[in-house]
Amino acid sequence: MPGDGSGARARRLRVLIVEDEILIADYLALLLEDAGHEIAGTAVTAKEALEVLDGSDPVDLVTLDVRLPGGMDGVQLAEILNERSGPPFLFITGSGDPVHRARCEAAAPLAILQKPVRPEALWEVVETAARAQSARARGR
Repeated sequence: MPGDGSGARARRLRVLIVEDEILIADYLALLLEDAGHEIAGTAVTAKEALEVLDGSDPVDLVTLDVRLPGGMDGVQLAEILNERSGPPFLFITGSGDPVHRARCEAAAPLAILQKPVRPEALWEVVETAARAQSARARGR
């Protein structure tokens, strides 16, 4: 969390933002950059996200909107990430529908955040992911 005074700094993450609303994507990018993380890219569709993930630069974390254009939604993309043992992900959704939430939970995200995203909630999840990756890196 920016300026929290906690001392120990977790690893800086490269984050891919998958979001079809440009204003929300820009807001998430600003929040993540303010927390010291790098934006690996922004994708509007699952296909674009897979292209970034298949690129040569590693991605440490993915933020996923659930409703995406192009025939594949964020939950389906999350399932692909799980099959590939890809980077961890979190959902950021505007839907409060219980069926929708159950689909998200079944994909085993780090978190499901509700739009509009509170900065502190996003920072907390990302910081937890960064600390976990730092611990894994030290354990190698």
